[in-house]
Amino acid sequence: MARHLERAHQNKPDVAKAISFPKGSKERRKQLDHIRKKGNFAHNAAVIESGKGELVPSKRPSKEAQGNDFMHCAYCQGLFKRKVLWRHMRHCTLRPGSVATKPGKNRVQSMCTFTGPVPGHISKHLWKVISAMNPDPITDIIKSDRVIIDVGQHLLNKGGTSAKNQQNVREKMREMGRLINNARRVTTLKKMEDLINPKKYMETVAAVRATCGYDSETNKFMIPSLANKLGNTLVKVSKLLKAQGLISDNKDLVKMASDFQEVHQEKWNEMISATALRNIREAKWNVPTLMPFTEDVQKLHAYLSQVQEEWYKSLSENPSTKAWMELSKVCLSQIILFNRRREGEVASMPLSAFSSRDTSDPHEDVDWALSEVEKKLCRHFSRIIIRGKRGRPVPILLTPKMLQALELLVEQREASGVLKDNGYMFARPEAMTHFRGSDCLRGFAQMCGAKCPKSLTSTRLRKHAATLSTVLNMTDTEMDQLANFLGHDIRIHREFYRLPEKTLQLAKISKLLMALEQGRLAEFHGMNLDEIGIDPDEKVVDCDEEDRNIQEENCSSTVDGLYCKLDTEDTPLHTEGNEITPPPPKRCRPLPSGDATPSGDSILMSFSKGKTVPKKKSPWQQTEVQAVERHMKQFITSCIVPAKSDCEKCLRKEPEALKNRDWQNLKFYVYNRITAYKRKLQDK
Repeated sequence: MARHLERAHQNKPDVAKAISFPKGSKERRKQLDHIRKKGNFAHNAAVIESGKGELVPSKRPSKEAQGNDFMHCAYCQGLFKRKVLWRHMRHCTLRPGSVATKPGKNRVQSMCTFTGPVPGHISKHLWKVISAMNPDPITDIIKSDRVIIDVGQHLLNKGGTSAKNQQNVREKMREMGRLINNARRVTTLKKMEDLINPKKYMETVAAVRATCGYDSETNKFMIPSLANKLGNTLVKVSKLLKAQGLISDNKDLVKMASDFQEVHQEKWNEMISATALRNIREAKWNVPTLMPFTEDVQKLHAYLSQVQEEWYKSLSENPSTKAWMELSKVCLSQIILFNRRREGEVASMPLSAFSSRDTSDPHEDVDWALSEVEKKLCRHFSRIIIRGKRGRPVPILLTPKMLQALELLVEQREASGVLKDNGYMFARPEAMTHFRGSDCLRGFAQMCGAKCPKSLTSTRLRKHAATLSTVLNMTDTEMDQLANFLGHDIRIHREFYRLPEKTLQLAKISKLLMALEQGRLAEFHGMNLDEIGIDPDEKVVDCDEEDRNIQEENCSSTVDGLYCKLDTEDTPLHTEGNEITPPPPKRCRPLPSGDATPSGDSILMSFSKGKTVPKKKSPWQQTEVQAVERHMKQFITSCIVPAKSDCEKCLRKEPEALKNRDWQNLKFYVYNRITAYKRKLQDK
C-alpha cells in the first residue's frame, strides 16, 4: 500500500505529508494508516447507503457479526465493533490533544454516530438530533421509518435548531418510535404510514392503548397524557402525508389521509381521549395544593441577598471557579424568585440577551402618563427580553444589585473556566450546558430556614403571585399586563390602548413584584396598580398595627347627624368592624342637602346635659380635599371607614394643608364621601 501511494498518488497532500517522514518512523506509519482508514470509510459509507456489499473493519472479529454491530471511530474513521469502540477511542492516535479523557461514560457511540456517514434521506441537522439518542431498537425504528424522519424534519424546520427544540424533536420522534414498536407487538401494523390507514383504525387504537399502558378492567391509562400527545401526532402525520400526496399528485395517499382524519375526528374522543382526560382530572382531585408562605418568600429573598453579597465580594477580590459558580446560582435563583419566571426560561437565557439589553430611558412623551413613583421605578429597574414558552417574548426585570452581579459574572467568565462557545448566561464552567434553575432554587429554599421549602418552586411561586394579586382592585387591562408579564396564554384578546410594554412592566408590574418581595401585598387591598406607591429605595420596617376598631364615645351620635334628626330620642349607631351602618330609615328623616362637598366639621356635636349643640361649621377648602384624596382615596373607593391611625398618618403627611383639622374631621369627611359614593352607585 505504501509503495503504491508513493508511486501513483505522491501529488496528493495527505500522501505527500506521509512520505515526507523517514521510512519506518512511527509518524509515517500513523499517516499511512489514516489514509487507508479514510479509503475504507468511503467504501463502507457506500455499502451502508446502498445496503449491499461487505464492510471493511479495522480489525476482523473472531466470530461472525452483522453490519449493525460496527461503528466508525469519530477521530480516525476506522470501523470497530460497538463493544470495543470505547476502548479504541481512549487510545486513538488521531485523537486531538485538546480533547481530554473524562472519567465515566462519555457516550462515545452517540458521538461516533454523528461523525459517521449521513444517510442520504436524512439532513445533517436532523442526523445530529438522531445521533444523540441511545442506540436501542427504538432508534433503529426511527432511522428506518421515512415518515418519522419527515415529521422530525418538519418539526426541526418549524422550531429551529436550538438545543431546546432539538430535544423536543427528539422526544416526539421517540414517541412515534415507541408507538411503532408496540404496534408491531400487538397488531399487524409495521410502519408509521400503516397507522394512517382508516381501514385499520381500530388497530391504531390498540397500538396507542398498548403504548400508554391501558388497563381494560379499570378503564385507566398508566400514562394518560401520552395518549393525548399521540392523538395530536397522528393528526400531524396525516396532514403531512396529505400534503406530500398533493405535491406528488398521489391521489390514493391524499384520499387515505383525508379519510383517516374524518374517522379520527369521530372515533378518537370515544376510544381514547375521553378516558385519558378523565384520568387526568381525577388524578388531580385529592392532590394537596402547596402554596408558599409569605414569610418563607421573605426569608428566601433575605437569604439570597446575603449570600449574593458574600460571593460578589469573593469573586471581585479573588476570582475563582467556585465563586463564579456560586454567584451564578444565586443570581439565577434571585431572578426566578423576583420575576416569578419559569425556571427553564431564565436558566437558558443566552448571554447575547443580557449584552444587547435596552438601556435607554422611557420616551419623554410617555412620562406624562406616569406618576413620580412610576418614573423612578422606570429608572430603577433594568429590563431584558428572553424567549419564553411557545416562542413568546417574556421580560425580566433586574434590580441594581442583580445587574451589578451579572455584569461581574460576564467580566469573569473566561477567568473562571467558562468555555467561549458556551452561549448561556448561567453557563457551567468547562461544559456546554447551563445550571438548572430548579436545582438552585431547591437548594437555597432548604438553606434559608423556610417552614415549607417544598413550596418554594418556580411554578408555585408563579401561582402564588397570580393568586394573591386577586386581592388588588386591578382592572382588566392591568390583569392582562400581569398575564403578559408572567408569560401566560391569554385566550381572549382584549383590545385597548396601552402604554409601551417596556414602560408598563418597569413602572407598574414592578410595584406588584416589590410588594410580593416585601410581603406587603395585604397593605394594598382593594387598590389598582395606579394607586399602589412603593419607593424602590424604601426600607421595610416591621411595626405593630394600631387598632383599627377604636370607637369614640361621641362617634355614634355624631354620625347620626349625617342622616337624620331624631324625632323623640337619640338612636345609637350600629357598627360592624370599620364599616358604619346608619340607623333604620323609619326612625329618622334625611337632612336637607347642602354643599356638594360634605364638611367634616359640620357633623361634629358637643353634648351637654343631654342636649345637642352643633359646633360652628368649617367648609372644606380645595387644598384640603386634594390632600385627603391623595392619601385616603383607597378608603373611599373600597367603602371602608379609616381607623384613627390611618387618619393620623394622613395628617402627618400633610401638616400644612390639614393644619386646621384633626383625625375626627378626616374620619367623618371620608365617611361622608363613602356615603355619597354608595348613593351614586345605587342611582346607577
